[in-house]
Amino acid sequence: MQTQIFKDIVITVFDSLRTHKLRSALTLLGVVIGTAVVVMVGSVLTGLSARVAAVSEKSAPNAIYFTKEEKIGPSFRRPSAEERQRKDLTYEDALAVAALDKPQAVSPQKIRGSYGPSANKASMTARGREAINPLILGVWENFPDIVSVSVERGRFFTYAERVNRVQVCVIGQGIASQLFEETDPVDQDVRIDGRVYRVVGVLTKASGEGVIGSDELDERIVYAPFETIAKQYPEIEGVAIVVRAPSGKVDEVIEQVTTTLRIRRNVPSGAENNFGANRAEQVFEVVQQIIVALAALVVPIALAGLLVGGVGVMNIMLVSVTERSPEIGIRRALGARRRDVLAQFLIEAATLTGFGGLIGIALGFLFALALQFIVNFPAAVPLWAILAGFLTSTSVGLIAGMWPAVRASRLDPVVAIRGE
Repeated sequence: MQTQIFKDIVITVFDSLRTHKLRSALTLLGVVIGTAVVVMVGSVLTGLSARVAAVSEKSAPNAIYFTKEEKIGPSFRRPSAEERQRKDLTYEDALAVAALDKPQAVSPQKIRGSYGPSANKASMTARGREAINPLILGVWENFPDIVSVSVERGRFFTYAERVNRVQVCVIGQGIASQLFEETDPVDQDVRIDGRVYRVVGVLTKASGEGVIGSDELDERIVYAPFETIAKQYPEIEGVAIVVRAPSGKVDEVIEQVTTTLRIRRNVPSGAENNFGANRAEQVFEVVQQIIVALAALVVPIALAGLLVGGVGVMNIMLVSVTERSPEIGIRRALGARRRDVLAQFLIEAATLTGFGGLIGIALGFLFALALQFIVNFPAAVPLWAILAGFLTSTSVGLIAGMWPAVRASRLDPVVAIRGE
């Protein structure tokens, strides 16, 4: 008996939705948009997270940067006053670290230029053109073995060129395009702050998978022999020490190098390090934290957008109760209980919003596929976005339909039949 009543209610609900197609469609619109936004946001955040993980894995996850500050590269905070006052790491420190047995490879690094916008920019020109904000890195010839550096044309410089302080360089694709356009830069001359360097190699174009500006950084980077840069810029005293650890031995390498540097820098026992040991993936871990925080901020806002659809559902259901008063009165007169009428309108509201949720989820999937195939972005719809979108849309329907359903169930059968 109860099963038959439920079937009758469901049939009545779908008959009502079919009868008022336009009204139902307009009611669905807010729910569809709200659910689609939730799924789209979820797919973009998941894609960002996947890209960060891929770039982290690709960008030498076993590389460690030892600097006098706690953070490296495009830092997320300015060094503290105490960090700025620390004495610099030196070339001799790098030689001592290179002599250790645990690191797989070691290179000092001297920087001329800025990771971000700065008034202290290096000048790099060729053929009457000037490169935009080049970042000059003086390193050893083994640097490509430490981090992911790939040369597309030409070669990296050699040990002999480094120890003889030969003025050669390897440039990024962005620098090559700015200075030479379509001409092959290999074996061409450039001027770095007035000194003539010969281009021996051009880096592979940035993959487009970078984050936090790393692609732009790859495009404007210039590698040159450490000793050559040290000779040209004696005023740059600071040195970073870049270390590659064998797989699975990062902590051992950090411990050995840290002990060596503490001894060389006369750090008292029990005192904090006066230098930083920064793993390459730390930057990406910060980005992952930003993505999580972004999700915590954006997703609730997107879900709140479904409330707009809920208001529309409530309005339409109230109108439906008024229009269908005679139908409700007849059902009550034929023996339908209040809870049957209540269930009918609740199911109708939940069905309406649930169907809208499914359409929104489908649109979200189409959006993710478009990002994958059109812009090669690894968007993927996460399960949590599907569940959040569908459950929220259905819940909105139940909540929004509650008052109209209660109002319908309380109608006096005689008054309802007269349509009053």
